[in-house]
Amino acid sequence: MSLIPLSLIIFLGFLAAVCLFDFVFRWYWFKYFLATMGLIASGVVFFISFYGGGMAQTEIAIAIFIGAFGEYIVSLIISLIRFIVRKSNKPKQKKVKTA
Repeated sequence: MSLIPLSLIIFLGFLAAVCLFDFVFRWYWFKYFLATMGLIASGVVFFISFYGGGMAQTEIAIAIFIGAFGEYIVSLIISLIRFIVRKSNKPKQKKVKTA
């Protein structure tokens, strides 16, 4: 399997897990944990591929990295949108003039 379809499949798996844990279970921290574990896993697989894993294992490590990095970017965008919505929903306080 080539790099782009494999990266897309991994990214969609990460995205499904992020949507499940962020919007259903309300575990807001889990998306960053998942992205960190994906980046660590890609590093471990890439390191192992230097010791006899071959090009197929290196391609898998690169695909995991691309998928995890894309998921990390999507997580940051979701958090930024949530932050902006929370700030805009906050009622503004009226300034009271003092004499």
